[in-house]
Amino acid sequence: MPLSNASSASLPPPSHGGGQDGSLFLLLYDSFIHYFTPVYPDAIQAEGLPHNVLQCRKMEHIQSERDGNLSILTLSRGKANALNYASVGELCDAVAAAAADDSVHGLVLASDRPRFFSSGFDIREVFAYDRPGMADFFGRFIDLYESLYRFPKPVVAALSGHTFAGGAILAIACDFRIMAVGDFGFALNEINLGLSLAPTMRGMLIDAVGPVYAREVMLLGAPLTPARALAIGLAHELAPADQVRDRAIACARFLAAKPPAAYREIKRSLREAGGRPDTLSDRATLGQFLDMWFSAEAQEARQAVAARV
Repeated sequence: MPLSNASSASLPPPSHGGGQDGSLFLLLYDSFIHYFTPVYPDAIQAEGLPHNVLQCRKMEHIQSERDGNLSILTLSRGKANALNYASVGELCDAVAAAAADDSVHGLVLASDRPRFFSSGFDIREVFAYDRPGMADFFGRFIDLYESLYRFPKPVVAALSGHTFAGGAILAIACDFRIMAVGDFGFALNEINLGLSLAPTMRGMLIDAVGPVYAREVMLLGAPLTPARALAIGLAHELAPADQVRDRAIACARFLAAKPPAAYREIKRSLREAGGRPDTLSDRATLGQFLDMWFSAEAQEARQAVAARV
């Protein structure tokens, strides 16, 4: 139902229609996709669009923009936004800056790569790390997803294409996800690489979809269609790929109008209720992750993936 005051009303679940599409990418699966036409409250659309971008700063791998009181971080690396040490570092710095800036009331994480949000870790770089190199890289990646998860303001992910592995981790660290309709997939496929999710990663996934669906996502390791992502609560809304960014900005603007102290405390209490208080970090289990990463099983799995690239 349309709302007349975005700051005092609850965000309703989006409405949707039907349709279908075809096959997916990266040898992962073939599936039929359902199309949805979500409807946001009129107040969100009126307040959020069109956008007035106040400033834009381009780093090597990401683009940082201000749209009113929102910070928009856009992944902009290679064909598929593969995450390497440099891009993870840039994101860490940008997220920290947005968290510390009182004029920023919300954050949007987006992509400017056609058909991709992020394909996950850069295979050529990350798969070549020795144990100290991987400890350095993955420790920094932990800092990144935990800073998004604990971000004291609204965070919305604009998933305008395929979202896999490390890219999916960043997405579930956000408060809400707007996902593109089409032949796109979302996968936490770590099990296929001989890996398990670290404790905070598991907590983020359970926060996003609940324990029953988290089991499905983690143990099957198969890509979710946009329709399935919406059905299990992983996606809050589906939109055409060229509208995902605007819808995510509209959602973030709606959330940013909420009383900030209350929003911050509710997020903190939900993390604590889920067993991941802010005093805990996946850095405490980094050694266990490295043992698994360099196990014979995981190395064999990575070699198989690298051979297909």
